[in-house]
Amino acid sequence: MANAGQLSPELEILLVRLRDRFVPRQCYNVFADTMANFEARRRVEIAEGLNPEARGIAVIGNSGSGKSEGVGHYLKKNETLSLLTEDCEAADAASFVVPSPASLKKVGYSCLEGLGYPLSRDRSAGIIWGLVQGHLSELGVMFLHLDEAQDLYSSQSEREMFAVVNTLKSMLQNKRWPVSIILSGLPDLLTLLNLDPQLGRRFIPISFSQLDVIEDGRNVRSLIGQYSRAANLELEAELQSDDFIARLIHSAANEFGILVELITGAIEFCFRGDEPRLTKQHFVAEFRRRTGCVNDLNPFVRGDYSAIDPKLLLPDRRDVSAQTGAPQKRGRQK
Repeated sequence: MANAGQLSPELEILLVRLRDRFVPRQCYNVFADTMANFEARRRVEIAEGLNPEARGIAVIGNSGSGKSEGVGHYLKKNETLSLLTEDCEAADAASFVVPSPASLKKVGYSCLEGLGYPLSRDRSAGIIWGLVQGHLSELGVMFLHLDEAQDLYSSQSEREMFAVVNTLKSMLQNKRWPVSIILSGLPDLLTLLNLDPQLGRRFIPISFSQLDVIEDGRNVRSLIGQYSRAANLELEAELQSDDFIARLIHSAANEFGILVELITGAIEFCFRGDEPRLTKQHFVAEFRRRTGCVNDLNPFVRGDYSAIDPKLLLPDRRDVSAQTGAPQKRGRQK
């Protein structure tokens, strides 16, 4: 299926809206409820002039799980929380991406810059984070979100990792203005939090887990229907079958965020073909576009699709043979 047709401005706008559409999962609802409870408690404490130590949240998930989008959506769309922006003089929450490679000083510099107080001279990590804490207090920030937080652990020395642990604890325990820390990242983040039981017990872990065909199949089937209706498209009956749902989940490497991308990508192919019905062939084309695979290595086409690693770019038959133990053939498929 060729991706040849130009889209009208109306369809381009519709595609943008579909990609921006947020679909909450149960793990997101758990995160949202936890945040709401934290916020309600902290506002009462502030009103009473109290500053007990804060708690943190660790949002854990693989790449493509939707964890960063979930946290970002909550912070941007919540009606009671104000998110720090460039022209803010006060805010309830601030969100930054941990730079990579990360060091405690580098992350502190990045936070200061995001808070509007960049440093022009070198300072120790302790001084930098003292400044971060002070500016968070001045701005009234109750929640500090650090995305890609696994980089606080990756490639760090033991000494550096314990410095990170102590810094996080000090922000949660600050007597003048405790700040709740929200860390979102890959599963490696748990290693950092488990280094010190005192830190670990101060964080509530929330897992953006992988999709399971049995447990999530019904919701995925419903999701396809929601997107097709929002796109004003008919739905081929096959897209509601158990076999197709299993193939779709596998093609997304069992990750929710990737699954949504596959659905919206298939809808784009449908739009560009000026077709009224969303079909399996649109998913075939979208997976081919994402990976560069031939049909024999496309999970929407191949019979034994479970042998295909959907995360590989430009896969060949040797990639499947290595997983199944089948004899390898020389050369690439043409």
